[in-house]
Amino acid sequence: MVKYGKDLGAAHSGLSDWYLQRVSAVILALLLPWVFVLLWVLALDGLSQQALFALLDSLAVRIAHTLLILALTIHAYIGLKVMIEDYVHTGMRVLLMGMVMVGMGLFAIWWLSLIWAWGG
Repeated sequence: MVKYGKDLGAAHSGLSDWYLQRVSAVILALLLPWVFVLLWVLALDGLSQQALFALLDSLAVRIAHTLLILALTIHAYIGLKVMIEDYVHTGMRVLLMGMVMVGMGLFAIWWLSLIWAWGG
């Protein structure tokens, strides 16, 4: 019979961080190619300005952008958190984690406000 250890490590969140990072990576892998294709089409002048505005104003694209920024924020935050926890061993860790949280949160709010206030 296999016994599972009870020691979850210092942070007690390793498994949930691992799952969140994998789920966010899958979402990013599905949505980022769409963004690059859209940018490629724009670079080739394949869309008129009116067609681009109509595309960006659709509910499906706004929801896709929302999922993209949430996945990107979660993925980047967990990655930076793990790096800070592993390599910063002083009281500076709390300050850096706070700065990362505030910076990522402000970026996500800014991006979402641009997407949802667009056109409308």
